[in-house]
Amino acid sequence: MNRAEALKQIITFGADKEAAYSELVKFGYDSDFECFVVSKSILQNVLAKYLSDEITADDLEEWANFVECRDDLDHEVIEGYIYAIANPYLIDDIDKEKIMKMVQLLKTP
Repeated sequence: MNRAEALKQIITFGADKEAAYSELVKFGYDSDFECFVVSKSILQNVLAKYLSDEITADDLEEWANFVECRDDLDHEVIEGYIYAIANPYLIDDIDKEKIMKMVQLLKTP
């Protein structure tokens, strides 16, 4: 598994997510790797996992912190959402109502 595949598994909650963490630590922090883009559709899919109880609020917060701290992930398009999820005290904790509002906002052009 290369760096891009590992990052994709982690940020999409893929079937090989746990193995991807082990693989990712094998790569140096700095690299010539082109950033993996965390798109609106990836965020929408992750939020859908939370809304369908596939992941918990803690999982969602940890995911957002992972995305936010990685230099090899480009999340510029969804930066505000990631910041809010990674810092739930700013939105008075994560709950389904707030996440549903985020999903609605993501659907507007």
